[in-house]
Amino acid sequence: MSVNEKAVRLPGMPVQVAAARRFVAEALGDGHPCRADAMLLTSETGTNAIAHSSSGRPGGSFLLTVRWTDEWARVALADQGAAGAPCLRRAGLGESSGRGLALLDGLAERWGFSRCSSGATEVWFVVI
Repeated sequence: MSVNEKAVRLPGMPVQVAAARRFVAEALGDGHPCRADAMLLTSETGTNAIAHSSSGRPGGSFLLTVRWTDEWARVALADQGAAGAPCLRRAGLGESSGRGLALLDGLAERWGFSRCSSGATEVWFVVI
């Protein structure tokens, strides 16, 4: 089974979340069984990187890497560092944000993160 990989560095601006989603969609192609979930979770992790890390500051960026076969996809998004690690929380009914990691936890086969000594964080997920 052949594993494909593509990566792109995008500016850390909210408008780039749509570009990240398109990048994943184009990499996987129309018929990939994980395409919709991978696109949705890319939006969530991209939004979190911009909102909660140095990637969202002026001049910031994030690195998006997609690996896939015909059966699965793994997406990793590396930001430029934050004070804390990603934290799963439950948003209240009236809250308009705070559901990104809960969605990730519910839809991904598995997910996780790693932190570099520089403070940068890579959040990754696998969808099947």
